[in-house]
Amino acid sequence: MARWTRLISVSALVTTLSAPLTAHVGSPDVYFEGQAGPYRLLVAIRTPPVVPGVADVEVRALDDTPREVRVVPLRLTGPGAVFAPVPDVASRSRDDERFFTAKLWMMVTGAWQVRVTVEGERGRGEVAIPVDALATRTLRLGAGLKLILIPLGLFLAFGFIAIVGASVGQAQIDPGRELPRPRRRRAWIARAIAAVLVAVAVLLSSRWWDAEANAYSRYLYKPIQMTPSLDQDGRLVLRLHDPGWLASRVLDDLVPDHGHPMHLFLVRTPALDRLVHLHPRQVDAGLFEHDLPAVDGGRYHLLADIVHETGLPETVLSEMELQTRAGQLTGDDSAADGSTGFEPDRVASSLPDGGRIVWERPSGPIVAKQATLFRFKVEDASGRPARDLELYMGMPGHAVFVRRDLSVFAHVHPSGTAPMASMALAAATLRSADAPRADPHAGHATAAALPSVVTFPYGFPEPGDYRIFVQIRRSSGVQTGTFDARVDASP
Repeated sequence: MARWTRLISVSALVTTLSAPLTAHVGSPDVYFEGQAGPYRLLVAIRTPPVVPGVADVEVRALDDTPREVRVVPLRLTGPGAVFAPVPDVASRSRDDERFFTAKLWMMVTGAWQVRVTVEGERGRGEVAIPVDALATRTLRLGAGLKLILIPLGLFLAFGFIAIVGASVGQAQIDPGRELPRPRRRRAWIARAIAAVLVAVAVLLSSRWWDAEANAYSRYLYKPIQMTPSLDQDGRLVLRLHDPGWLASRVLDDLVPDHGHPMHLFLVRTPALDRLVHLHPRQVDAGLFEHDLPAVDGGRYHLLADIVHETGLPETVLSEMELQTRAGQLTGDDSAADGSTGFEPDRVASSLPDGGRIVWERPSGPIVAKQATLFRFKVEDASGRPARDLELYMGMPGHAVFVRRDLSVFAHVHPSGTAPMASMALAAATLRSADAPRADPHAGHATAAALPSVVTFPYGFPEPGDYRIFVQIRRSSGVQTGTFDARVDASP
């Protein structure tokens, strides 16, 4: 039975790989909010489950009704980033004239981009959004498909044996005549030979299947491994190791993202009541160091965001036990105390200076797989909108979305889930002379005048309980608000 399953399910090979892993653990979909020329868009890209595979693209115009939306996939760097194929015209929703959908093929493993072009009364706008095409694991053939394919395979096999026997036996005599014994014997011999041929075909097909699976396995994403330790001076040392994936991946090609080659998050488990955001310095290829600030003792999960020069981001995971220690935060480093219990109905988080961050939650339940603009308003100690916000590493704010079982981790900016280093590479590939260039920071405030409201586009990948850390910088320093969310399954 297993051999037959392998033989008749060859056509299902492209359906047996799981959803790819992006830079965000357990959160492969890409979300973007920003300008495509004069048009403000909210874009969600559901990355393909296989490579080659099909990505689902959702585009929502937030402040106008476009006449047409076109989308096209192309590589993020190299020649494939310049010579774009003919774009597909996205389909407009019958229920919402500002909502468009499309499906796009991504043919090669690695860093891609989806270029969105909008046409309307305001003219033409264009934006390029980074996307990663990575397959991570294989899945078993579904039971339902087995129930369909196995009977069909058996029908073809026994039908072939019956046809061969009939062609040597009954087909050689006139209708109505009894089959002579010698010819009957030859018919049974032909059936036996046909059965052997079927068995050999099944065996060879099974071996071919295994060979194809083994050949494809080298493309399955293998995350970088990280070994953390403390040296004799108490300094945190991080060693990265490549377990072997594509030959094109190296550890000496990392590019700065927000001015740092690594963004390291330490989350204390299981309560998720401490968050430390650090920026280790790169000492050598795959080697990072950082002086630890003050931390409370406990078990910490380490999640390190890095970006390769190809634009491919990765999140490297590890964990370690830390003892309570003294220390100082320096530079862009920050820490947060989220010691409150799980409170999914709480919409305000107090800040050390007496102010607070208020989550302007949408009405109704929060649903998985739904692109949402998460809005957070910063108030001063008097309850008025804060007027002293500053850019934090070039952005109005940073948010971390963590599922309470740590199966999901996403570091999100006001522009979306893609790292700014990848966004810059995508923006540089826009070559159209008559289309406005897209700015990764477009639609967000400048350092001269920051509003008191910070937004983050994101969609929870699966139902469950989540903790959200929102980080902003004020004149008094970096401050963090802590919120909780209960996410329902998609309808």
